[in-house]
Amino acid sequence: MRLALVLPMMLLLCACASGEKGQSTAGMRDVDEAKMQAVEEAAARNGIRVYWVNPPRKPASQTGG
Repeated sequence: MRLALVLPMMLLLCACASGEKGQSTAGMRDVDEAKMQAVEEAAARNGIRVYWVNPPRKPASQTGG
């Protein structure tokens, strides 16, 4: 009985702790849509459907010094 109560609570706590802090729609601007398009087209040619969980991000611009 105790396990039946503790397990759902632990799963809920883990789910809350794994989210990115401060993530908003503004953070979606740095998604590499060109790479996504290329991957999806290659997959479609092979009859595969892609579901993006963590879409690729554009590389951070490097300010050299």
